[in-house]
Amino acid sequence: MSSLPFEKLLQDNPQLLTSEGLSALLGDCIHLKYTQHHRFTYPSLLQDKNVYLGLAQLSNPDPQTEQIIRRFKTNPAAWDTNGCLTEQEAFDFLFLYRRINDNIHQLQKNLGISGVCLRHIAIRDRLFSYPTADDQMLLLESDRTTLQNAVPGIIKYFLELVQMPPAYNLFLVDQDEQKISANPAAVQEAAARALRAEIYCESHEWIQTGANYWESKHASKVDPDEMHLCLHLDWEEDEFIFFDAHHSDPARWPWGND
Repeated sequence: MSSLPFEKLLQDNPQLLTSEGLSALLGDCIHLKYTQHHRFTYPSLLQDKNVYLGLAQLSNPDPQTEQIIRRFKTNPAAWDTNGCLTEQEAFDFLFLYRRINDNIHQLQKNLGISGVCLRHIAIRDRLFSYPTADDQMLLLESDRTTLQNAVPGIIKYFLELVQMPPAYNLFLVDQDEQKISANPAAVQEAAARALRAEIYCESHEWIQTGANYWESKHASKVDPDEMHLCLHLDWEEDEFIFFDAHHSDPARWPWGND
């Protein structure tokens, strides 16, 4: 490892060489040209742009990478402007980010750092934690076992939420996004094929803005309007099964009462 970037990054965050640390680093790197509304875990990236360039050169830089780095160094003012001013700047920045992404993933594999993070949720006042794939990281073989072993517990939690009073209406979502009435047994049967599972929910506040038109904004509710279960059937992210659970109170969807 090159000492320049990692010495400074470790000063920002001693937990750099962990799943959370590397994921945060990749998140900071992609936001470097768009810093508004992003809280940096690694402020050294902002204070010394050579740290960013060093991350792009961790593994045998090719001539194109070296040429782009020379171009950036001849125009340091470009780094001080949020956003890319030209197509060339945008290409250069994304090219270097892809280099950094590849380098960080190679480091992750070399050190055997997990690509799984622990997600903490609270739905219907029921706390639950489960492992999920970090979008920024690679999945190691051991991670796949961890995710698959977590599926039964996730299904149990989801069905408990659905069946708590007031019980939710459960649906299977088909390929045409049509909702077909389902039962817990159908969820259990589908889950037997799943390699990993995820739960999320959403609630809305609806405002009527026309005779037959409603607009919504996100709302926070103890009993959410909808709960969703996503079952991943392969590691290539090509096959899924979705289940939706809708709150049984029709007032949650006011247009249905017209």
